[in-house]
Amino acid sequence: MKIIFVLLLIANIAYLVGTQLYFDRQKGDAPVSINPEKIVLVPAQEDCLLWGDFYEEQVHYAETVLTDLFPDLLYDAEESSQTTMYWLYIPRYPNKEAANREINKLRNLGIVSFRVKDDNQWQNAVSLGMFYDQQDALKQLREIEKKGIINAKIEERSVMLKKIVIHNPAHMVKEQMQKLVEQFDDTRLAQGKCERL
Repeated sequence: MKIIFVLLLIANIAYLVGTQLYFDRQKGDAPVSINPEKIVLVPAQEDCLLWGDFYEEQVHYAETVLTDLFPDLLYDAEESSQTTMYWLYIPRYPNKEAANREINKLRNLGIVSFRVKDDNQWQNAVSLGMFYDQQDALKQLREIEKKGIINAKIEERSVMLKKIVIHNPAHMVKEQMQKLVEQFDDTRLAQGKCERL
């Protein structure tokens, strides 16, 4: 009986020493404690450049130009507001070849600002511009009619405008953006705050 008691005592001591050594090793692998006084809170908002307002065709072109000029730039395109615009266009042609003939005719007349639509509803229609003011659209229509284009029309459309939000821009980007904005009619650049990415 004494032998069993001594064996159980040795087994308990060995178990205690083994678990103590195991937990001591675990403490060595434990992560370094964090010093709460060294934690820096980052503001929820950051400086941004807000560039807008664009209608659909404009925003696609602006994003292409931004990507070409600043490949690593962080930006988002966000909805800005709803407005009424006046679309000057030539109704859709039955096929691409007919649309191309009209484009050649426009180029020969000196009309270079146009775009052939490729969406389902307006495929092969020729867009001649979007105008905020109906009088500007009518003036452009009259000039085109004087050149012999008699099938152009104006359509009033409800348009969702968008703005491009550039997150935390460098000083060099701000300077170059000002020059870029001048190339886009009816858009402006503003400094603001936005949610941090």
